[in-house]
Amino acid sequence: MIKVLIVDDHHLFAEGVASLFKPEDGIAVVKHTTNGNEIPDILAGSDIDVILLDIDMPILNGIACMELLKHKGYDKPVVMLTMHQSMRQVKDALEKGAQGYVLKDASKAELVQAINNASERKNYFHPKINDQVFDYFRGKSVGKSGLQELSEREKEIIKCLAEGMNTKAISSSLYISEHTVKTHRRNIMHKLNVKTSAELIRLAIDKGII
Repeated sequence: MIKVLIVDDHHLFAEGVASLFKPEDGIAVVKHTTNGNEIPDILAGSDIDVILLDIDMPILNGIACMELLKHKGYDKPVVMLTMHQSMRQVKDALEKGAQGYVLKDASKAELVQAINNASERKNYFHPKINDQVFDYFRGKSVGKSGLQELSEREKEIIKCLAEGMNTKAISSSLYISEHTVKTHRRNIMHKLNVKTSAELIRLAIDKGII
């Protein structure tokens, strides 16, 4: 069961989202708060797997919430759940480490997919912004700094990660052991100075690897 924390200042919306999930979905909303400042205390006292986080909140907005989590040393996957689809806000969320970005008009299936992906440290972008995200990053200038040390095998693994493949799937696709996949992934993270798959994929898109 994936345990979810909703951070949103609209009680009715949060209650509506919580009511969507049935036991067979494997997802349960276990906590809800309207105040981002409460997130660290909730994480300290509850077993939370994924955070659904609104961007536009009066006390502490979503971007500030992510900064607070980083400052407090928490590394929980975050899915932004918001009305806003401006590229500026999407970019801000991704740069702060959001695992996914879902609009509030998403279907239940889309939200379930986003939560499942996030729980496995995979990215998910709402269909309405998916093309915008990739067009934006592909449009940025391509540089080679910091990438010259990557081997061809490491680049293959980055491409597999971008396609949402897990360690087992990459192992099967490239005919190497899962231990080797994990070793390559750790080396890639070190070479590119990133800490999460989301950061890795964003950098790979930015630099033209994928």
